[in-house]
Amino acid sequence: MFSTFLVLLVARGHALESTAMDHLQLLQQKMVLEAPEEQWKQHLRTAAPLNWIHFPKCGSSLLNAIIHMPGFCPVLDNVTMSAEIQGVCFLNTWFGQGCQQQCNMDYFLCARPHHPVGNYSKQRGHLVGMFRDPDQRILSGYHDKLPFAAPTTNADFTETVVEGICEPEALARAMSLPKRPIQEFAESWKGGMTFQLLAPSDAQINNPNRTKMTREDAAEAARRVTEGFAFVGITEEWDLSMCLFHRTFGGTCRASDFANTRPTFPGKSANTSYDTSELMGWHDDIDEVVYAAALEVFHKNLILLNVSHDTCQECYRSAGRGGLG
Repeated sequence: MFSTFLVLLVARGHALESTAMDHLQLLQQKMVLEAPEEQWKQHLRTAAPLNWIHFPKCGSSLLNAIIHMPGFCPVLDNVTMSAEIQGVCFLNTWFGQGCQQQCNMDYFLCARPHHPVGNYSKQRGHLVGMFRDPDQRILSGYHDKLPFAAPTTNADFTETVVEGICEPEALARAMSLPKRPIQEFAESWKGGMTFQLLAPSDAQINNPNRTKMTREDAAEAARRVTEGFAFVGITEEWDLSMCLFHRTFGGTCRASDFANTRPTFPGKSANTSYDTSELMGWHDDIDEVVYAAALEVFHKNLILLNVSHDTCQECYRSAGRGGLG
């Protein structure tokens, strides 16, 4: 009798243990399923308001991914921001006139285009940006239809490029000017990402007479990339960057995330590289330090958030880009 009772007790114990294990496994599965959502919600709460540090020629298209985030700029839900639709001055015009009226400042900091970081201690953890191979960035700037490479002594260059005033007639005149020699232009843009990461908020980043950067400056700028950015994307890895952006902050991938809103020339994409032989051996050895730091952060976050072309297929499909990767 006792032995029968003992067998039943042991069996019941095994059943309870099995039930507890099943419950624990279900709980763990639930936690795994919920973890990504809770992760991006917490990350967004910590990072908001996002401060987009837009390095020239690193990808204006990130703006669409930002403004289409849930709750960021609801009135722009069906609007794609691009030079083709709003005109070549769309960034200047929108940031100057529309951003604060159309967007929730609790989520997105509306600043002037290409603004420097300014007060880093205040902005640390809120910064987001795309980074690009420095020599490719410079070549893109040189060949851009905007007059970045116009003669620096020209008043229209100063107004449109340095001061960022997009007055149509002055811009048209500046765009018709001959370009400076490419190495002269490259020297004026050398260390541009470093400068933008370190400069005060009122600095003009396209001023060819700005302070020249050193390798020590680049090391400090790289530290800010490593420690201060809530999101780091790589222009040359645009598709993965957009998937990573949404894996970091949530929201749905859209076709506009992947659209080139301001190509240097028709058909140009992030996957098209310039021939660096045009620089005749010249190299930006300042911004290479910043770019290396950005690459390291980017690849670390890909692993941390399990982002790859395989795991991003749902993102690509929702953006109408099935088959990428």
